[in-house]
Amino acid sequence: MSKKKFSLNGILKNNKFLFILAVLISFSVWIYMSMGSSNDTSLTISNIPIQIELPDESRDSGLQVFSGGEQTASVTISGNRAILGSITESDITVTAAANTISSTGTYQLSVSAAKTNPGQNFQIISTVSPSTVSVFVDYLRESTFQIQENVVYKVADGYYASTALSSKNVVISGPQTEISRISKVSAVASIDNTLTESDSTEAKIVLYDKNGKEISTNLLTMDLYSVQAMVSVLPEKTVDIKPVFLNKPNGLNINDDIIKIEPDSILIAGPQKILNDTLSVNLEPIDFSTLKNEVKTFPSLGIDIPKDCKNISNSTTADVTLDLSKLSSKKFTVDKFTVEGLLNEYKADVTQKSISVTIIGPKKEIDNLKSNDITGVIDTSDSEGTTGSVQMPVSFTIKGTKSCWAYGSHKANLTITEK
Repeated sequence: MSKKKFSLNGILKNNKFLFILAVLISFSVWIYMSMGSSNDTSLTISNIPIQIELPDESRDSGLQVFSGGEQTASVTISGNRAILGSITESDITVTAAANTISSTGTYQLSVSAAKTNPGQNFQIISTVSPSTVSVFVDYLRESTFQIQENVVYKVADGYYASTALSSKNVVISGPQTEISRISKVSAVASIDNTLTESDSTEAKIVLYDKNGKEISTNLLTMDLYSVQAMVSVLPEKTVDIKPVFLNKPNGLNINDDIIKIEPDSILIAGPQKILNDTLSVNLEPIDFSTLKNEVKTFPSLGIDIPKDCKNISNSTTADVTLDLSKLSSKKFTVDKFTVEGLLNEYKADVTQKSISVTIIGPKKEIDNLKSNDITGVIDTSDSEGTTGSVQMPVSFTIKGTKSCWAYGSHKANLTITEK
């Protein structure tokens, strides 16, 4: 049998031998580094959170750190190379000296570092960087503010636009110093297109001080930072204002010589279909029973606007002047009465013998009028089953005239009994 020759080249090509050799060399190097006199080194640990704790009395009174509380620091440490490799930010505690803070304001605090576990085998060999931090301390305050609309847009001629916000108020909390600076809260946006139909956009909430300068929201928390602004666009139309009368004689013509309305028209906006059907708008009614043969003005009568429309004129009311001074008046004694509105199970006996009433109208009709032409109509529709001697309102019918009316409010006595 022949002996195998030793081959170095063969050994170097043996993967198992090379792996064992590499492990032995690495282990020898680690032993040397661990036991050698040059093992100590230094290391800088960064991003260590700076702890800022106010005194218990200050916290109990409501003081809080509103800025400067999220800062970090760096510290240089030394020690065994192997030990330093396992040190992290949590092994070092960095503290800002806040134990003297008892009121609001901005403070410059000195910063120091210490080992979280005093028994750990490393040393802090440098001052903390930064060595001081600036913090702002104040009381927490929460307030609700009304949001004012500040949406810029253009509307085509013949159209009217109005803006509605998705929220009317915003709740803002933060340091009371900043909250007290807020004078106005606006929803700010702009629409570039000229509008002929409704549109919407997102509007940013912007805070302003009393001088109109924008306030930063960095220290503030808001329940809304933007709102939806809806711009409603409607066509416009100018319509006449018409009077409404109660108890007006059918034959009495109220022409421009008798009535003056100021203003006599208004500008309204609304859906096109409604505008097409609207030729005029009505005023609050005027009761002719309150009118005599004189000049009388009714100031600030309300204007009745169609549903879903808006009055976009400067005037929301109108003044009406009636000149009835050319008519005549005469007193009559009325002794004829009828009863209306009585339920079937009741009967009425008019105990009122007569009523004196003033009739207003054209002189020719007044001169031809007789007491027998006038009948008092007693309305019992509001009696609601009442029995006994009562007073009920009276209106008057006048035979032989179409332009006369009875002036004033009247009541008549009657007795209601069950049948």
